[in-house]
Amino acid sequence: MAISATSLAYVLFLSAMIIFNIAGNSLVCTLMLKKKALKTSINWLLFHLAIADLLVAVFFIPPCILSHFIEQPSGVTGDLLCKFITGGSLGWVAAMSSSFFLVAIAFERYNATLRPFLTLSHGRSLWLVPVLWMLGLLLSIPSIVVTAYDMEGQMCVENFRDYTTLRAYYLCVSFANSVLPICIMGYLYTRIILCLRKPGLVQCSSPASASQSRNKVTKMLVSVSVIFITCWTPPAVLCVLSPVIPGGYATVYPITTASALLNSSLNPLVYTLHSQQFRKSLVSLVSCRDNKELTIHKTKQVNSSRIKISANYL
Repeated sequence: MAISATSLAYVLFLSAMIIFNIAGNSLVCTLMLKKKALKTSINWLLFHLAIADLLVAVFFIPPCILSHFIEQPSGVTGDLLCKFITGGSLGWVAAMSSSFFLVAIAFERYNATLRPFLTLSHGRSLWLVPVLWMLGLLLSIPSIVVTAYDMEGQMCVENFRDYTTLRAYYLCVSFANSVLPICIMGYLYTRIILCLRKPGLVQCSSPASASQSRNKVTKMLVSVSVIFITCWTPPAVLCVLSPVIPGGYATVYPITTASALLNSSLNPLVYTLHSQQFRKSLVSLVSCRDNKELTIHKTKQVNSSRIKISANYL
């Protein structure tokens, strides 16, 4: 199956992001499962954020990479493959759920800073997680229903009733997945940062350590906001301007896909590298593996020596 130089470059770019995404989010999930100290309500949300981001990469492999090199069957089989595998619909379920988890985490941090008595309990986090997953699924159902395989173009297409319906759907999805989360996160994190800048709020042993603590939290919150806004603002703007863009949604879709993958790839960096607890857990995990390998190596050496000694006595 022939592929142009531009498509090849695009596929290689997405492949690199998918590999980085899977590696980073798999590491986050491993740390969460291994370390009991990380099993808190906020980290439960972070764990599901990592799962959502991981699924974005997994479900985008068929439409973004494999579809350029293989041909799928037509008919009912082709339609089903487009709806659930090669069309990327499940990837968008995960991408939208990831956005909702980011908003939930923003609310949790806001309450922890400004309203400590409203901090998310473990019981509430248990029912909140499936609700956020269901919201992502509900927003994707119209796309899944109308997606089918087009024999002429040999690709998956969304057969909406008319252009007005298609545009209304994409504008709604763009608003729910991009505009609304950007506004909510921007407001909440701005309030948190302003609150943290107030003197005397953070109780530490010295003014210097208090200032350092504020700066760390401020940097993390600014990073979260900047990355999310940078990744999702261009797709939202392009979605609005799609009628005047050459190619319309055919041009907007690849950019939106790349933005979703980029945001999912960067999330583990933001929420782990900025967290001292995660860094310590990562070092501890690596140290345990090194010690385990060293112990196994020494055991093998001892056993080998014992075998040699036994052989000399025979």
